Amino acid sequence: MNRLVALAVAAVVGTLLWLNLDSGRLTPEPASRFVSMPLIGLAAIFGVRAWTESQSPEPRWTSFFAGLALGVGGYGIVRLMLV
Repeated sequence: MNRLVALAVAAVVGTLLWLNLDSGRLTPEPASRFVSMPLIGLAAIFGVRAWTESQSPEPRWTSFFAGLALGVGGYGIVRLMLV
């Protein structure tokens, strides 16, 4: 797994989620705190997908799905704790 790709995907996903949910630039007010719960569930799905992809003989998408899991899950957890 290419860790640099996973970190880049996580950073882009986290930035896009912040822009859409909490920045106030695209919506008049921040989203509810409970929006974080589906994000954590979605991160679990992406994490399982990354794991199953790593078990295949040719793991091409592992870094991408790991980055999605880190970005969505990390943002969801931080948002749940801070907002």
